[in-house]
Amino acid sequence: MKIVMFSINPLFPNKITGGASKHLYHISRHLGGMGHEIEILCARSVETQKPFVWSDGVNVLPILPFHLPFPQPYAVSGAELGLMVSHLSSALEKADRFYIHDSEWLISDLYESIPTITSVRDNVYPESILGTYLTKADAVICISDYSANVVRTTAGYYFPDLLNRIHKVNNGIEFSSFSRKPAQKLADQLGVDPEHDAIILHPHRPEAGKGLEETIRVTAQLVHKYQVPNIKVIIPEWIGEMVSSSESQFYKEMMELMDVLDVRKRFVFMPWLPNEKMPELYSLGNVTLCLGSFVETFGNVAYESLACGTPSVVAKVGVHRTLLPDDMLAKVNYNDIDAAANKAYEILKTRKSTSQETLDFLQTHLDFTKQVNAYASIITHCQKQPRLQFKKPHIDQNTQFWLAPWCYLDGNRIFNDYTSDFNEASNLSKLSAMKGKFSFCNAEEIGVSKSEWLSWRERTWITPVLA
Repeated sequence: MKIVMFSINPLFPNKITGGASKHLYHISRHLGGMGHEIEILCARSVETQKPFVWSDGVNVLPILPFHLPFPQPYAVSGAELGLMVSHLSSALEKADRFYIHDSEWLISDLYESIPTITSVRDNVYPESILGTYLTKADAVICISDYSANVVRTTAGYYFPDLLNRIHKVNNGIEFSSFSRKPAQKLADQLGVDPEHDAIILHPHRPEAGKGLEETIRVTAQLVHKYQVPNIKVIIPEWIGEMVSSSESQFYKEMMELMDVLDVRKRFVFMPWLPNEKMPELYSLGNVTLCLGSFVETFGNVAYESLACGTPSVVAKVGVHRTLLPDDMLAKVNYNDIDAAANKAYEILKTRKSTSQETLDFLQTHLDFTKQVNAYASIITHCQKQPRLQFKKPHIDQNTQFWLAPWCYLDGNRIFNDYTSDFNEASNLSKLSAMKGKFSFCNAEEIGVSKSEWLSWRERTWITPVLA
């Protein structure tokens, strides 16, 4: 069958720009290998970018004039948006399936007559969030329990039939590639010595939420408080055509912070590596830091690093709270620099690698073959469903609520992924511990006022229990 795919991210023939693009490559390649004809329409990075073949049966057309670099990809003229509608509608005329890689194509009338599948890759960017409400897809793939629960308790609450269309398929790790690899050649290129240096990895793109500031502050503690010798922190340079003015300013501020904390000489900047070189980088490191506030719905870096034998330290934001058990992954509260530095220090001191128990868990729950097979099955077997209908739910004092999936309780405090902060919540902590699910009537019984209850709702700490 002919499968048309959409990517709001630009794609390139010889480099992968992030987790979303990497998984699209593997999914499309797998379907192409099955004999399907795959045509991917994506954002163009420059006007002169040419179509290319990604793999057998997979043709990429970088012809959509989204605004780049991000953010605000839809900051385009009406004429440019019309051009994109024209390109996609023409491609869909002879297609058997339409696959939207992330929920960021927002004009649903375009695919009302063709079985359509969308994969929700994040629950952060405005286009993705809007897409979960605006989608009229016939199947919706979420890449973790966390992501599925976010979609269920937001858009799913107002479009009840959406719940029956959600498929949870964990991102997979290609363990044949992501395993311990010889890394001396890369070490020589970067000027680091794995025998004598304490090598810290920060392999993230330069967004403020991806944790570079936290990595710098942890490094300062490791240098000045823990006196760890020969620290080298490896961070990537971003791809030139995708650098926004805000990212340039952010990098400038981070360089200044390195100087203020007297750690700039500890940082090693490397070119953006192709995907096939990432196992070498992970194998070179002693610890990988994932300490940002970005609400990861999967977070490839932390788990690929573990697969290559290098422990990760993560902030308990988004999926990192629950994807792996606490004894398999070093977790800290967001912005707890002291705790993060301590965990990193213990890993550096012992030079420990990923445990066999953790590797076994990863291979069981994050299996690459299962992922691509599941996508292929969902896409090829998808059938056209009735259009999703909005339904306003009835809420009264007996309606059951529970803690929102983007929040967690830490003693008498609550953390909200989307505000990246802790707040006092002793009554909510008490009520949640007692009941799990609770109504306003239950809250009144322990002395919660109506104004406090409404505050919990307005701050999105609690959401109605799904029917």
